[in-house]
Amino acid sequence: MAIDPVKIPQNVYVEDRIIGPITLRQLMIVMISVGISYAIWAAMKTGGPVSTAQTSMAWTPTVIGIVFAFVKINGISLLRIVLLSIERLDKPATRIWIPRQGIHINIVTKAPRQKKNQAVQKKTEQKGNTQIGELSRVLDQGPAENELENDEQQVQKPVNRNRIKAEKREKPVDDIAPPFIPPPSHA
Repeated sequence: MAIDPVKIPQNVYVEDRIIGPITLRQLMIVMISVGISYAIWAAMKTGGPVSTAQTSMAWTPTVIGIVFAFVKINGISLLRIVLLSIERLDKPATRIWIPRQGIHINIVTKAPRQKKNQAVQKKTEQKGNTQIGELSRVLDQGPAENELENDEQQVQKPVNRNRIKAEKREKPVDDIAPPFIPPPSHA
């Protein structure tokens, strides 16, 4: 069965429209600013009658939100321009393009001289002169070769070579099959 070709969308950077030409981002900005303005106006209203000047001040965040949501300068939204301006404060005004430096590896050919404390050096010398150190050295080396030959003559081997017999087979070893034993049932 052949696979049908899949249509790949080309305009992936275009925001989805929710209501007419209004995008979800624009709608969220307006809704948040309206919510802030209403909270301010409701707080003023609980204090008593609200004048026209106070009402206009309370609904100023809505106007600012609408400006940030819908005003574009050279195809860039006002919110993005403000964010880019904040980013510019942190970055340098002049940028210099130079090749990137690679990893520097410093290979030391001589081991640095270590200054040993006299007390530490004395303890190291004492450690090497102990009987345990000598015993460990002897056990690591094993017996001398001439001692090994003398021991072989005296110690009887556990296997008698006269009882061992090896024959050459005419048939290959692969033809030997063990008897078939069924696996145990786990019932």
